[in-house]
Amino acid sequence: MTSTQSRESGLAAAARLASLLDEQGYITDLRVREAMARIERHRYLPDRVWLDDDSADGGYAPLDRACEPERWWEAAYGNVPVVTQLDDGRDERLDPHWATPTSSASLPSTVAQMACAAALEVGMETLEIGPATGINLSLIAELVGQEHVVGIEIDAGLAERCRAALAATGYTNVTVVTGDGELGYTPRAKYHRIVSTASAMTIPYAWVAQSHEGGRIICPFQTTLCSQGMVALTVRDGTAAGQFCLPLRFMLLRGQRARHRFDELFTDDAWEATRVHRIDAAPALLSDWDARFAAGLRLPGVHHGQRGEGQWLASENAWAYWDDRHVYQWGPQALFDAAREAVESWEKAGKPEMTRYGLTVADSGQRFWLDEPDNLW
Repeated sequence: MTSTQSRESGLAAAARLASLLDEQGYITDLRVREAMARIERHRYLPDRVWLDDDSADGGYAPLDRACEPERWWEAAYGNVPVVTQLDDGRDERLDPHWATPTSSASLPSTVAQMACAAALEVGMETLEIGPATGINLSLIAELVGQEHVVGIEIDAGLAERCRAALAATGYTNVTVVTGDGELGYTPRAKYHRIVSTASAMTIPYAWVAQSHEGGRIICPFQTTLCSQGMVALTVRDGTAAGQFCLPLRFMLLRGQRARHRFDELFTDDAWEATRVHRIDAAPALLSDWDARFAAGLRLPGVHHGQRGEGQWLASENAWAYWDDRHVYQWGPQALFDAAREAVESWEKAGKPEMTRYGLTVADSGQRFWLDEPDNLW
């Protein structure tokens, strides 16, 4: 037998992966390494998954365990993201290449970093938002104890599969419920830790209300301008606050998905009504990720993209388009000017990196700050 799967057990593969992640600096807690070495990832994955397509135009390519068992095994225990669902389960489509991934087994290095950031200890009541495959839920169970873990999954099919996978791997005391994770899960509140494996643009206050005093919320965070970020919040007196700490990317909470309206708003009539001014050259307005992050915090709901040789910004009721000679703006807000002002503010502040920003979540809403909570951004 020559395949990797035939030569290596799941535990051996898990130990190999944990060792690799440790060597590469992704693990800062020995308990996390030891726990990851006990998670047999292949037992949580469906027989058909999807990986990034290596072709020039990108997209996703299916990988079937029956057809390519060795490659499937390598994906299960490689430091790669493995997509486990397309288009909210409508993955019977004939051409999955351009389908939208809606659930996955997260990048193992990302899982390790989040577990370390959560500082999980035995006995901590922990809620995971969006457990999907159950891999991360089993890791949390290893660290805090099965009876202290609950996962809430919005997709009923994924929740059922997660329960079955956990039961089959011995995690029979982990609770998995079907529901909207943005609402938290009140029957088991309060929690010492809430860990979301779905990204948010607005941190639900329900998570704060359901946390113990001194509890921690770990959540990937993104804006419509910047898809990467993670925040670690500590709950005090009914408010959660903390700084951004890692440039992670996750799929959005289903209730917070946002699609741009540029194609809808960019009509002939709108084009005729644009405000136009000439520029000397196309600005590198959002070419820096830290600039995009900073601008995204100031311009919630504003999307960015490219059309031909130009670029565009779009909100619910306005858009801007520019090439290397002209800027065209339409709607009640001058989006190009607003983005340029946001980037100029970032430059004047010394081009701060993402980790210098913070977030405070109260029942009145959320606000962003730079370096200190009083220095609002």
